[in-house]
Amino acid sequence: MARYIAFLVLFTFFGCKTSSQQLIKPEKFNIEEIKFNSVSKTLVYKISDKNPNLDEIKKILDYWFENKIKVNGFEGTLEVLVEDINISETKKIDYFKFSLEIIVEFKEKKESLQKSKTYKIKASEYGSIEGDFSIKDQENLALNIMYQAINSVSKKLIEIY
Repeated sequence: MARYIAFLVLFTFFGCKTSSQQLIKPEKFNIEEIKFNSVSKTLVYKISDKNPNLDEIKKILDYWFENKIKVNGFEGTLEVLVEDINISETKKIDYFKFSLEIIVEFKEKKESLQKSKTYKIKASEYGSIEGDFSIKDQENLALNIMYQAINSVSKKLIEIY
């Protein structure tokens, strides 16, 4: 009898195993370094809202600023102002849409020349999933959109700089 119960438990355990497959996988982005002809750099947020997605995009922006925005000059300062971040989520039973709009301003100031250069960049990205999806799929979609927006800002800055 114990054999039958053990067989039944093992059969139930292995037979009823669900294999869920993620729909949205985390993407790898290759964001290029951008070098400015300045001595110092600062990152300033002009946003006062609080929500989990905003905290996550700020962490990503901080990492991007520290590791991909480089200064290599002899004078001047670089100020990166994150003017606005608009996050929109639409959740329904079988539909999820995440959109992000970010406005970033780069100000290069040279004291000796008493002039400054300003670059204002706006990036908008969105993505959606339909059907059966998990919470992890929603999180991965949101993270991918955040990285896409920062990658878009970097590409636009490289084009105009």
